[in-house]
Amino acid sequence: MTRREILSLAEKIGAKKICETHTSWVLLTGRFAYKIKKPVNFGFLDYTSQKKRRRFCLEELRLNRRLSPEIYLDVLGITQDQRFVPKDSPQAIDYAVKMKELPQESLMSSILKKGKVLPSSVKEIARIIADFHNRVRQTKRTERYGSLKIVRFNWEENFSQTKDFIGKTISLSRYQMIKENINRFLSEKKDLFEQRIREKRIKFCHGDLHSGNIFLTDDKPDGKARKVYIFDCIEFNPRFACSDTASEVAFFLMDLEFHNRTDLADYFLDTYLQLTKDFTLLSLLTFYKCYRAYVRGKVSSFKMVEEGIEEKEKADAFKLARRYFLRSERYARSLFGAKKVFIFFGPPGSGKTFLAERFRKRKEGILLATDVLRKDLLSIPVEKHLPAEFGKGIYRKEITRRTYLTMIKRAQVYYAQKVNVLLDGTFANPDYRRLVKRALGSNNLIWIFCWAPKRMILERLKRERKYSDAHPEIYLRMAKRFQSLKDLGKVIRLNTRLKPEDNLRRLELESKGER
Repeated sequence: MTRREILSLAEKIGAKKICETHTSWVLLTGRFAYKIKKPVNFGFLDYTSQKKRRRFCLEELRLNRRLSPEIYLDVLGITQDQRFVPKDSPQAIDYAVKMKELPQESLMSSILKKGKVLPSSVKEIARIIADFHNRVRQTKRTERYGSLKIVRFNWEENFSQTKDFIGKTISLSRYQMIKENINRFLSEKKDLFEQRIREKRIKFCHGDLHSGNIFLTDDKPDGKARKVYIFDCIEFNPRFACSDTASEVAFFLMDLEFHNRTDLADYFLDTYLQLTKDFTLLSLLTFYKCYRAYVRGKVSSFKMVEEGIEEKEKADAFKLARRYFLRSERYARSLFGAKKVFIFFGPPGSGKTFLAERFRKRKEGILLATDVLRKDLLSIPVEKHLPAEFGKGIYRKEITRRTYLTMIKRAQVYYAQKVNVLLDGTFANPDYRRLVKRALGSNNLIWIFCWAPKRMILERLKRERKYSDAHPEIYLRMAKRFQSLKDLGKVIRLNTRLKPEDNLRRLELESKGER
């Protein structure tokens, strides 16, 4: 269809808005959205013939119904005089995917920018994706896309296609470092890719799993949680849609980390791992995060040189591309080196959670926190506050014991996949300190004791914090338990009254054995 015909169709159906991308038009009526493919060919995508557009509309409907059948309604035909008819009508000269329209302000990417995505929504996304990955099967058709040959080809294509942007959106040193580390990883870790194929983890996935393709609406019957709709999967090229499930998970995690929400990324990952039991995924996660960040940097770079794009859009694309390539470099630097278990502990209000989360943003791995696990094990929304007296409510002895045993067990399993693990808890009870040493080995542990003057801690505990429900009484009851830490050997002690950057810098140095 031509732009003129699109405008005519939009007028006839009462469309209130037309959204346009380089591959499609989407007509929004307020109730329904109609997506019409442009007759374009980009090599990796070919919609040039009527037959192909019909086929890919039907594929888009079929594939997206795997995750969001409620919003993908039908494929309609479009006549010469711009009317909708059934898809099999001989009058149809083009086609549209008919969808339920959802409010744009419900896009997860928009809610993320406002800082209002809740852990309960992320947990639901993890549940949906875990169920999806558990249901979809690896086939002879899909398994080749997890092979070292295809993975290497995808990277070589990326490097080739971004050469023209060296010195613009990516520096030569960054380009070379990423390329060298990726090639080294592909050479040294061939067995990991083969193992994933043997484990049947190469599947026809969503292919484009990020916050811009997820709606979080408020239409759940109980009104307590947002309804999740995951949409717009890739239908046009199996090389982009078929992949290791680790690559799909990595894309979503990278996106959350890009939005500065490593806490949500870690909660998603921990939930997903427990639902799928796919623990070997961890060994390739940083590699695929690096890949996904690089691709986003490449796509943003392409947008910068598109014809007809406004200067502001070019400037925004330039900034985005540089940020994505910087993130890709960070992942590439984390592919090698010894991994450790970093234990942030101390009394409530000591600042351990704040420092653990800040350190996690610098350190690839996964952070497990007792404040999160405790509620999760009790099926309580993590964001819900439930203050209780010392040793009562959700802080009863048996619940605390279950929380620490679960955290230590998960840390043991995750660390076995050679990733950094960060733990955040008081560890006031020496028994739990002994358990973690026995499970993970003293040589692999870095103990970080966080403390602050009593007056400062009591002031902090008067304010509501993200997930913790501790209050001054709990601190006063627990403080004496930290008077002796001789059972731990070397401990890095951080006074959280000092600037966070100073503490993090010191932690980086001391955890490497430097002073």
